[in-house]
Amino acid sequence: MNKNSPKTNLVFFYSEGAPNDDALDLSENKKLVIDAAKDHVDNISYYTPKKLRDLGFEGYVREYDSSGLVSQNPGMSKIGFCAWRPLILLLEMEKMNEGDILIYRDSNILKYRKLSNYNDIKNIAEQCLTLCGFDFFIPHHDSLIKNRELTKTNIIRELGEDNFFSYEYPALQAAFIVIRKSEASIQLLQEWLDACSNEEWINGKQYGELDSQFHHSTPEQAILSIIIANWVRKGTHNIPVTYPLISIRAGRDINKITFRTDFSYLTILNKSDAEYINLPSYINKKNVKGLLEFSNTLISTFILKKKYEILKAYNKIKPSKRINGKIISLREKLGKE
Repeated sequence: MNKNSPKTNLVFFYSEGAPNDDALDLSENKKLVIDAAKDHVDNISYYTPKKLRDLGFEGYVREYDSSGLVSQNPGMSKIGFCAWRPLILLLEMEKMNEGDILIYRDSNILKYRKLSNYNDIKNIAEQCLTLCGFDFFIPHHDSLIKNRELTKTNIIRELGEDNFFSYEYPALQAAFIVIRKSEASIQLLQEWLDACSNEEWINGKQYGELDSQFHHSTPEQAILSIIIANWVRKGTHNIPVTYPLISIRAGRDINKITFRTDFSYLTILNKSDAEYINLPSYINKKNVKGLLEFSNTLISTFILKKKYEILKAYNKIKPSKRINGKIISLREKLGKE
């Protein structure tokens, strides 16, 4: 353990566009991130595709010809389907003392305004680690999405050992990650990196039959979600069975932390014949207030989704920066990728 006060470090990644890479030019965000974070963390590091190639890690930022099943974010095909994510975290861990904290955060502030907020991030990072009960924190989606929906099914069959729990485990999202350097967190990162090196797992191609609920692939993010499901199922390093317990609003608004209420998927781990009721605990005959709050949440979400769909359709006919701004805001509220 670090005898001095633990340091809190930030790492982020951005693509530069031509001539350094074929991805979107996000260079403007570099200064925005540094200016926003410099007074709130002890050290800041950043990586680009060119920087990783120069370091000899070109395989992790490989440019693919097709995005394939990564249909919701085709730009990922130009930066190795984000196989670089565990790599840059491990590279930074090598510089740190045991007990120090590393924060990864997405960098596109120009698109997602919430990413510019770094106020109190040290305390928030500590809180996330405390609440999840582990030295590695990554939130689940703040909507009910399962691995089977966002993970290529060959990954679940092979890496997830075709276990039902791997299919049903709540999907995780990698826009905000907090890591305390320890044996457990290093092992998890190394396992994640090794898995991202498997070509049939990381790329956008389909291998074998897809699950009937599959929607699209979130490559490196889905791989980690399966690894975490494995660790929870097997109790690796005593990771809490309810991990990660909380979500961050849309994965970006660090001031909005939501506790998960539906743990019905954990019944898969129980070998008894007990009968389970798959409803949140606050919904019962004696708790009318809880039922009303739950109903209001469903109604509000339904209205937001309808508004989002209408604005998207309208924006296709008459593109507008103002309408596009509203669409982005609604995407954040709905927790969409």
